[in-house]
Amino acid sequence: MAADAAIGSKITQALKAGSGVDIHELATNLAEAESMAQIDRVTKKKEETSVSISGYGVLKAAVTNLKSSFGALQDKDSLLTKSITSSKTDRVTAVISSQANASAGTTKLVVTSIARPQQRAITDNGDPFTSLTSSLASSDFTINLKVPFDNSGSGTTVTVSNRTPQGVIDAINSKTAITGVEASAVNREASGTTFVIILKGKTGLLNSFTFSSSLSGSSILKGGEKSDDGINASNLKVLVNDISFERDNNSPTDLIEGVQLNFKLASANNATNIVVSESSASLETSLKLMADSYNNIITLTDYLTGDSDEEDELAGSLSKDRGAVNRVLNSARSLLNLTSATSSNGFSNLRDIGITSKLGGEISLNAKTYAAAVKTNFSDVRTMLTGDTNDQDASSPSAKGLALDMSIILDSIVSSTGTIKAREDSVAKEVASYEEQLIELQERFESVKNRYLKQFAAMETLVQRSKNTGDYLKSQFEAMQNSNR
Repeated sequence: MAADAAIGSKITQALKAGSGVDIHELATNLAEAESMAQIDRVTKKKEETSVSISGYGVLKAAVTNLKSSFGALQDKDSLLTKSITSSKTDRVTAVISSQANASAGTTKLVVTSIARPQQRAITDNGDPFTSLTSSLASSDFTINLKVPFDNSGSGTTVTVSNRTPQGVIDAINSKTAITGVEASAVNREASGTTFVIILKGKTGLLNSFTFSSSLSGSSILKGGEKSDDGINASNLKVLVNDISFERDNNSPTDLIEGVQLNFKLASANNATNIVVSESSASLETSLKLMADSYNNIITLTDYLTGDSDEEDELAGSLSKDRGAVNRVLNSARSLLNLTSATSSNGFSNLRDIGITSKLGGEISLNAKTYAAAVKTNFSDVRTMLTGDTNDQDASSPSAKGLALDMSIILDSIVSSTGTIKAREDSVAKEVASYEEQLIELQERFESVKNRYLKQFAAMETLVQRSKNTGDYLKSQFEAMQNSNR
C-alpha cells in the first residue's frame, strides 16, 4: 500500500498536479526522524548481546579445558609412566600392556624351550608330488585329522571329492577353524617343480595332531603319522624368577603383570632380565598443562572484559557483564587454596607440590619444589591428588582426591545447569526481547509513515481543488474580457 502511494506521488509530480512535493519521501523521512534513533539503539543492543553469547561460549570452552586437565590427575595409576627394557632383546622382547597393572621391578627369565607348532610333510607314497592337479585316486576318499583336545576321540574327517593334491589341501584347510591345522604345497628342493604337502598346527603341545587317509596301496599318502618326518609341537618352558611355567604360545601376557612378552630363542644357560621402570614425568606434564589451561582463563577473561576492537567482535564482548565473568574467574582462583580431603603427610594443596602464583595472577610449576616433593613423597602427593583411587565417581560419598574435587567445582560452572549456561540462557532471552522490540518498532514506523501519507494525501487533494477553482475563475475572466472587446 505504501508502494502504491509512492507511485501515485511520482505520477502527480510528473503531471505537475498538486503541490509538487514527493509526499511519500516526505512521510518516510518524517517517520524515520521519529523512529530510527530508537530502532538503531535497540539494534545495537541486540548485536552486542548476541556477541556476548559467543564470548560465553569461548569462556566455557576454556573452563572445560581446565576441568579436563584436572581429569588427568584424578587416577592414581595415571600419575606414573611405566617403561620397560629387556637385557637380551635377541631372546626376549617386552612391552607394557597395561600402565595401571605393571609394577616397577626386575624379573629374571630363563627360557628352556620355545613353543612350536607341529609340522608334517605329506608325500605320494614316499615320493614328492609332481602336479597340484594330478589324480590321486579314481574315487572319493577321506582324510582324518585328530587333535588331542578333540574330546570326541575320533578326530575330524572330511571327504576329498577333488581327488588331487590341491583337493587334499583344500579339504584340510576347510576344517582349519576346527582343527587348527593348515595345509600348503612346498617345494623342498633347490630347483624343480615337485612338492610335498606341509601340514602345520598351532603352537603348543596340546595342539599336536595325527593325519591319516583312506587311500591304500601305491596311492597311500605317507608322512603324517611319522614323528621323525617334521617337527613335533612343544610348549614354551620358562623359569620366571626361578619358578617354572609352561605356555602354549611365545607371547604370554600373564607371566609378568601388565607386560606382554615375546620369546624368540631358548637359552637355558643365560638369563634375561626384564626391567619395569616408573617415572613421574607424566605427572609433571599434566601439572604444566593444568597451569597453561588456568593461565589461559586469566588471559581470556581480560580479553573478553577489556577494550572492544572494531576488527575483533569478541574483544570486550563481556565488558558489560564483568560481574558474572569475575565470579567464574574467582572460582578458578579458589582452586589454588582448596585443601584436599585426602591430605597426606603435610601435602594438602597445589602449592605444596610447587604450583605458585606469578604477577598478574598466572601460575607456574616450581621445578625445585616439585622435584623435591615427588622424590621423597610421591605416594603422599598421589594420595593428596587422587585419594589413592581410580575412576572414582563424583557422586561417591567417600573422600575424594583434590583433582576430583576441583573437577566438581569446575563442572558446576560448565555443566548444563552451571553458571555459564545460566548466563547464556539469560542473554538469549535478552536477544529474543530485543527482536520483539524491533518488530514492534518497525510496525510503529510503518504506522507513523502511513499516518503522514494520509495527511499529506488529504492536503494534496485540497491543493488540487484550489488549483482547479483558480483555473476555472481565470478562464471565466478571460472569456468575459474577450466578449467585451
